[in-house]
Amino acid sequence: MNRSIFGVLPLVAFFVLTAGCRSSRSGSGGDANTNAAPVWQRQPLTIDGSDKDWVKPLPYFDKTEQLSYSITNDGQYLSILMSTKSPQEQQKIIEGGMTVWVNNRADKSISDAKGIGYPLDRRNDREQSIMAQARPDKYKPKTPTLEDRKEYELYDFNSNKDSAIESFTYADENPAGVQMRMDFNNTGELIYEAAIPLAAIFPGNSSHSYVGKSIAVGFIIEGLPPDANVPRGQGGGGPEIGVGGGLGFGSFGSGGGIGLSIGTGALGRGRGGNKQMFRQGQVWQVVEMARH
Repeated sequence: MNRSIFGVLPLVAFFVLTAGCRSSRSGSGGDANTNAAPVWQRQPLTIDGSDKDWVKPLPYFDKTEQLSYSITNDGQYLSILMSTKSPQEQQKIIEGGMTVWVNNRADKSISDAKGIGYPLDRRNDREQSIMAQARPDKYKPKTPTLEDRKEYELYDFNSNKDSAIESFTYADENPAGVQMRMDFNNTGELIYEAAIPLAAIFPGNSSHSYVGKSIAVGFIIEGLPPDANVPRGQGGGGPEIGVGGGLGFGSFGSGGGIGLSIGTGALGRGRGGNKQMFRQGQVWQVVEMARH
């Protein structure tokens, strides 16, 4: 074997280990930002956990996390749609939790970004924690459904940094005017829609003009715990994911960009595609605000 290969392998191993040790709070985003062609949202969108009023096919797909998504804006809102038909990815999102971040500096980083946390990480579920503490001998965690996901959180939308994390009941409105809803469509795809006021993304912009400004949108999907019941393969074959009725609070649209997906964290047990479920995934997209 060529000696040069032996010199390269340690470097490869170093970079792999370095990437795996980064946390979501460090905002690891990979390659340099690439601006997409701006897309103006011409028709109003109804945020109801349905993708019927979105243009198909969605323009972007991340193979690692099996996500299709679209981002757009009008003069008031940034609009986001994410969908996945993978039963494994659906369970990973519903059970492990997901946060959508918007960085107004177009950095693929959650540093100084604003986020919407829904569903919340199962390990931070207060109701389950109370039940587990009250009856540790009887309590057995169940595979959650959307109906079980009753809370969402907003990160850094409040100008008061002493209360940077705000918690709300899923169907409640919030002072920031953020709208969001998650549900299944009639073909079984998990749909996430959100609408974020541009004024909340760019606070202090007195001109209210956002043309030419770029942002980075990140989908941070937490990994499932090793004790999760994992569906086998794309066609099921394992425990079914509870669909449940989608509750919600919001609205959103479509858009464009060049995405990046990375996985970090420790692998759990399982084989093949199941390993991906046990670690965190990040998908980032940089887009430019569209003009009318």
